Amino acid sequence: MVTTSAKIAQDSLANRSAAELAQMLSKGEVSATQVLADVLQAHERINPALNAIVELNADAALAAARASERRYAAGNPLGPLDGIPVTVKDNIWVKGFGARWGSRLFAAFRPEQDDTAIERLRASGAVLFAKTNTPEFALAAHTDNALHGPTRNPWNLAFTPGGSSGGAVAALAAGIGPLAVGTDAGGSIRRPASYTGVVGFRPSTGRIPRVFGFPALAADLQVIAAAARTVCDTYTLFKAMAGPDIRDRSSFAFADYLLPAELAQAPATRLRICCVKNVEGSPVDAEIREQLDATAARLAALGHRVEVGPLPFRLGEIEKIWSTLTAVGLAGVVAGAEDPCRDVQPGGLAAAQRGGAVPAREYAAVLEMVQKIRRECDAFFAEFDILLTPASAALPWAVGKDYPESIDGQKAGPRSAAVFATFVNVAGIPAISVPAGMGASRLPIGIQLAAGFGEDMRVLELARELEFAASWPLCTFDFT
Repeated sequence: MVTTSAKIAQDSLANRSAAELAQMLSKGEVSATQVLADVLQAHERINPALNAIVELNADAALAAARASERRYAAGNPLGPLDGIPVTVKDNIWVKGFGARWGSRLFAAFRPEQDDTAIERLRASGAVLFAKTNTPEFALAAHTDNALHGPTRNPWNLAFTPGGSSGGAVAALAAGIGPLAVGTDAGGSIRRPASYTGVVGFRPSTGRIPRVFGFPALAADLQVIAAAARTVCDTYTLFKAMAGPDIRDRSSFAFADYLLPAELAQAPATRLRICCVKNVEGSPVDAEIREQLDATAARLAALGHRVEVGPLPFRLGEIEKIWSTLTAVGLAGVVAGAEDPCRDVQPGGLAAAQRGGAVPAREYAAVLEMVQKIRRECDAFFAEFDILLTPASAALPWAVGKDYPESIDGQKAGPRSAAVFATFVNVAGIPAISVPAGMGASRLPIGIQLAAGFGEDMRVLELARELEFAASWPLCTFDFT
């Protein structure tokens, strides 16, 4: 199998952080069209090996970059994202691009309007240049579909970058743009970020409003998510999309939660941290356990109080909620298909059939279970400030496999790698995956930080403190 070797390429604008690019643009050292040209060159060189980008709109991006140049020339940039290239996951509506959701069912669909987050990015001057690959209906743990095929992990092309935001993080890790917008319904930004050595942030439910888009497949479990190669860049992207909108009433939970202009370098106080090493005895790869222990020790050395404890939720309940909500949601989408057997992949079709048979009483009980878990979550975070876990129980696995066949030498099932992920979505809380290091496999390993509902800044500030305390490689890739 072809593998990749990482190397720093400081002369390439495509490998700079968004913060560095913004500074260079404001000083007139580079132009927005120069930045875009470098990113497009990276796409041309790298994407054929990765298959991370599934649609490019260079003309629209060039028009946006030229408009940005005019603003900088007039001394009126719109903010830190003006002129910065951004990719968007292919399940999010962006006017001027297709939105295929990884499915033949929507192969020809082109939305006539932006979703709310995209409206805000355009208003910030961001240069939207590409859509990134996702599995069908953004529900799988790997990124592959019948329309575009598999996306590969830039650290080793034989492996998956995970899913469902695999295209977003693979492009980021390989230097195809500094910022990526994805989604997270069950770990879809955090697990892929951990597999590719980037930062993936799932905000509190409602932080980023949603108005226009595909039907929600799992009630409110899915949110718009931000990813970048640094924590500060991730915050800048998140902040540009966040804030209440009258068209999404859930966003008014944060009407009085103003986000600071810049991210603090560390939390103002030392935190109470609960470290969860496994879930009900489920296996975790040894290299991941080592990095979790190292991170816990690092946080303790920084003055935080770290205690080992159990996850405050029952895995069976989380999986029951996830499987029921997604199946019922799929049933609604597939019901509108002219020829489901032709247009929907077998796995999605089977899930939709299961969802169509769910009794109303069972569905109502699952919705009540969600509320119970959210109350339990509030009680847990009255005792602890942060929950520290692996971002995934497994390292990346081979392309072509739906999930890892084994974890730590034990046979694995379809959801075994996700045991630390989906409770975050059910609880509606903020969580971030940050790179922790590498083991003998030479593959990135991510660690997850989660906090109580609305405590997005606490998660981000602690992640930035970790970023300073434990530097991780920000690399580009040589595919020769």
